[in-house]
Amino acid sequence: MKNIVKWVFLVLLCMSCSQEDNNLFEDITVNGGYIEFTDGIPETRFSLLELPEELINATIEDPNNNASSYRLTLIHDDTQVENFLEINSFPSDLVVTLQSVLDALNLTTADLTPDTEFQLVADVTTPLGVFNGLNPSFNTDTNTQEGGSIGPGSLETNGDSAMNILTTFFLPPPRKIRGTSFEEPFAAADPGADYVRAPGEGNDDEGELFNHDGERHVMHTAVGNGVDDEIGFRSFFFSNGGGGFSNEEIGVTRKTEDVVAYVDGIQGFQLEDVDGLYRLMFDEVQVNSAEEPQTGVRLQVFFRSTSWEDDDTIRIYAEIERSGSMETIELLNISGSEIDAIENKWNIIDSGFLDNVTSYQLIIDSEIDSSSEEIYFDEMLVYGPSI
Repeated sequence: MKNIVKWVFLVLLCMSCSQEDNNLFEDITVNGGYIEFTDGIPETRFSLLELPEELINATIEDPNNNASSYRLTLIHDDTQVENFLEINSFPSDLVVTLQSVLDALNLTTADLTPDTEFQLVADVTTPLGVFNGLNPSFNTDTNTQEGGSIGPGSLETNGDSAMNILTTFFLPPPRKIRGTSFEEPFAAADPGADYVRAPGEGNDDEGELFNHDGERHVMHTAVGNGVDDEIGFRSFFFSNGGGGFSNEEIGVTRKTEDVVAYVDGIQGFQLEDVDGLYRLMFDEVQVNSAEEPQTGVRLQVFFRSTSWEDDDTIRIYAEIERSGSMETIELLNISGSEIDAIENKWNIIDSGFLDNVTSYQLIIDSEIDSSSEEIYFDEMLVYGPSI
């Protein structure tokens, strides 16, 4: 028994001696580099409709009282801007303007989307070394720690870390001026029912397509002009040498096999295997630019998951009028692999805000030539800023 006590005493003594020059507890805690916000983490998520002058304006402090430098690296996609900002005394005001971030990345406000993220990662210098704000990870192949340092978060006093700051953006739901979600037109009882060419029509005959009793609608006449009244639309077929169609899943539908659900309501508009150019043309929407100086137009599009070919194309554009002149605004023009990249999800195709527009007419031109190639449309809007 005495020998056991003796050996325990010796082990503890040796541990004490070995830690005199390398105190692990002190390295991780007392000497760890860590900076935090004094009054809580500031707002870092911003509306694209109300962009701030400053992304961050807050006081930071050094709870360990050992930091000599706080340097931020700006990260956006694959771009890193080192030494974006440096602070050498604490407490201090941390001010990051939107313009300084855009300038550093060679961007403009027009480049900002709901997917945009700006990350600010800190390097804190202490007498012991430099501590990085990225989350650490351990590489089991090399038995080494990678990424950030283990020390930064160990002495946080309130959890309001200023070591890794992520700024994001969002687009609030727009305020509808006019539009359609294809809820008013007729959709056949069978969601997969076809639209059939009229008797006497050839597969490749060009011109406007009209509704047939009991079949999904390919055209619609507006029944009112209020905000909640859906606008009308018309369909046209143009030959491109592909042979045309006799009957296909074309027009207003409730089919959810591919999309699972529609963005707004229970119906949408579908195209399939038209073997030509199909044009879907929406009614012109008039806008009082004196009351609505900033407006836009958008549409949601879903491409079925399949192998899209180079000759599969879609172009979405708007004919607009402002200052008495007509302009064409192209919203989407892609084909083949570009469609593959955005398939199997709803995509918002959006003009963004335009100034002093007095009318919009949205048009879709598409060429697809396989029964597996299906496109769905929903929630077409001419919109204004959210209130």
